Amino acid sequence: MRTLMTVITLALVLAMSTMAIAQTGIVEDFEDGVIDGGWSWSSADFIVSEGGNPDAYGFGPEHWVPTPSYWTDWDASGWSGDFAAMGVTGFSIDVMTVATQNNWFHEYPMFIAIMNHMGTPGDITDDVFVYSNPDTYFAPGAGTGWQSYQWDIPSDFVGGPGELPEGWSGGNWAVWDVLPDGMTWQDMMTNAGRLEVRTLRFGMFANFHPYQMGSDNVTLYHETGAVSTEEMSFDGVKSLYR
Repeated sequence: MRTLMTVITLALVLAMSTMAIAQTGIVEDFEDGVIDGGWSWSSADFIVSEGGNPDAYGFGPEHWVPTPSYWTDWDASGWSGDFAAMGVTGFSIDVMTVATQNNWFHEYPMFIAIMNHMGTPGDITDDVFVYSNPDTYFAPGAGTGWQSYQWDIPSDFVGGPGELPEGWSGGNWAVWDVLPDGMTWQDMMTNAGRLEVRTLRFGMFANFHPYQMGSDNVTLYHETGAVSTEEMSFDGVKSLYR
């Protein structure tokens, strides 16, 4: 009961202060019927009104891929840009594997990547990326329900070329574990073009399988007053305290 009252109190405080909401970050909980930022598992994602964590959730209908990935549109408002100036501190998401024929999917990694399109969003050949430790989490197996994941993103880390925060790696499509010469973590943080949730290590391959995926409470945490494109709902507040 004490925890519930704390959440309710926090929800009331946030509701009275747009600045407090903005400082929390941006949340996509799918309750307004719009998929903010273009988050998608497939080219045909849509919102399901019930069965989320709780209520509505984003659903990726059956699609055949080596492994599913979840990402925004390039340069999506609120989900990209200068992460350092925004004071980005982390990212979290609830994921459910609705169905798959891949009986080993629960042993696949679950990690995030921050992509830099180097000024050419239509050309993947020059993309540079940094990504969290793939060994931290596993993907949710079919039938296991909603699983919650959270990662720290230390956007204020400052290091020399090639130096990355502990637990992070970086590279490009030619060399996926070493940043290109001269590139720094701050270069990536000030030019974040897209967020991705991935279930296949860079440089690895897998057989194609059909997947049906769900997502909810997609949250990018930041500390500054950067305006959120979606007001945090009570469900969004609750998700911070699971």
